[in-house]
Amino acid sequence: MRFENEQAFLHHLKEDPCLPVYLLYGQQGYLVRLYAKKLREKILSPSAADWNFTRFEAARTGIDEISDALESVSLSGGTRCVQLTDLEADKLSAAEWSKLKERLSAFPQDAVLILCQPNVLVDTKKSARWKAVIKQVERAGAVAVLDGRSRRETIRFLGALCQKNGCTLPPAAGEALIDRCGDDMLALTQEVQKLCAYQGEGEIPAEAVQKLCIRQLDANVFDLSRRILGKNLSGALENLQELFDMGNEPVAILGALNTSFIDLYRCKTAREQGLSAADVTASFSYKGREFRVKNAMREVDRFTRKQLSHCISLLAGTDYQLKSGRADPQIVLQQTAARLFLILHRQEELV
Repeated sequence: MRFENEQAFLHHLKEDPCLPVYLLYGQQGYLVRLYAKKLREKILSPSAADWNFTRFEAARTGIDEISDALESVSLSGGTRCVQLTDLEADKLSAAEWSKLKERLSAFPQDAVLILCQPNVLVDTKKSARWKAVIKQVERAGAVAVLDGRSRRETIRFLGALCQKNGCTLPPAAGEALIDRCGDDMLALTQEVQKLCAYQGEGEIPAEAVQKLCIRQLDANVFDLSRRILGKNLSGALENLQELFDMGNEPVAILGALNTSFIDLYRCKTAREQGLSAADVTASFSYKGREFRVKNAMREVDRFTRKQLSHCISLLAGTDYQLKSGRADPQIVLQQTAARLFLILHRQEELV
């Protein structure tokens, strides 16, 4: 069994009996933790929760310990629940991998295994081991993919958190908070708690978000790319220097900048094929990040696909240069920003 979204899995938790094994993963670690907790609450009776639940961290646990916990007899009756957190399937030894496959092939009665992945991503495309794990879990139990909520749903979630703390978050402040801090729900929760502690009660103004909340790398790099696209090279170089002064790693800055140009290239290609922003969102992993597609769609008409392709090639070359060369990374990125500007706003032969 497989659940591709939060709503379908929530319906399962409310309506269906428990299955022997679950794999919870996705881009939002907050949701993975939340639904692991909801699953435990469904499995365990309050009176026996302390006796019948065992939690293991995969980095410090062997598969034999997992099996022993699942096979153990509950002295208080009821269902046993074992949670294994952050399994790294590709790092298991051959012997441990063999034991895991055997464990996933059969389960004792009155026992449930939860594979919970809030921090370690599940590689569903390249990892043969993860593909095998998913296949076995789907056969014996259920896989739940928790990639996130839409921007509107996230703003409602933040508003509800504020209400619990005696404050209100108007939509404009919610928008500003996501723009500034990104869409990671755990980070947003921490920022909301900070805002509520500062405000005390009443409405949180957008100015408080700008004043108190930590600006994430992606948001800063979005400003960098926006200035390059908007013919503001001096502003882009100032923005880049701010990123350096904040201690951001050059490779991380480049990675976020590359993401912005990939968004642009995807949207340009979609536009040429007569496709919409919704088509792009549905084809790639933009759940909860739909605003990136909308922003890119607003920009792409000013540039050719050839220009954007040259930009991505330049960024790939810069990545190689940063990881293999001895040049000053800051100078390399400054040169890259200038060359991106020339590709987009001057004759290509100047680059």
